[in-house]
Amino acid sequence: MAASRTSRVDELLRILVVDDFGPFSKAICSFLLGYETLTVVGEGRWDEAIELAFRLAPHVIIMDVKMPRQSGVEATQRIKRALPEIPIIGVSTQHDVLLKASMKAAGFSTFVTKDCAHTLPDVIATITGRSITRDYPLEGTA
Repeated sequence: MAASRTSRVDELLRILVVDDFGPFSKAICSFLLGYETLTVVGEGRWDEAIELAFRLAPHVIIMDVKMPRQSGVEATQRIKRALPEIPIIGVSTQHDVLLKASMKAAGFSTFVTKDCAHTLPDVIATITGRSITRDYPLEGTA
């Protein structure tokens, strides 16, 4: 008799959110909770990003690009050296060519401006090749 095992396709996509602005981080985490195929395994600031990536083994990291003391670009470079298989989505309020070039060189998979954060589930689906489904309440419940 074969042992029952959850395949990688059936498991939830584990998301780590790294941002120095607490309200944005909390909003992203709350927003992603509405997707039944995603789970936020942690959130933190730049100084926690590398340790959290190792400890929590996320499938995807959402990383603020501009943070004080150490930028998301620097944190991404360090994470990608040790964990090159983890896609990292850069988020920022700024959208300029130089920023995008430094992000690409650091190893970011893609970039989303914070005002387009609502597209993150679609971006995650694209970079992971996985279907992301919205969690809707059952009929007759509020």
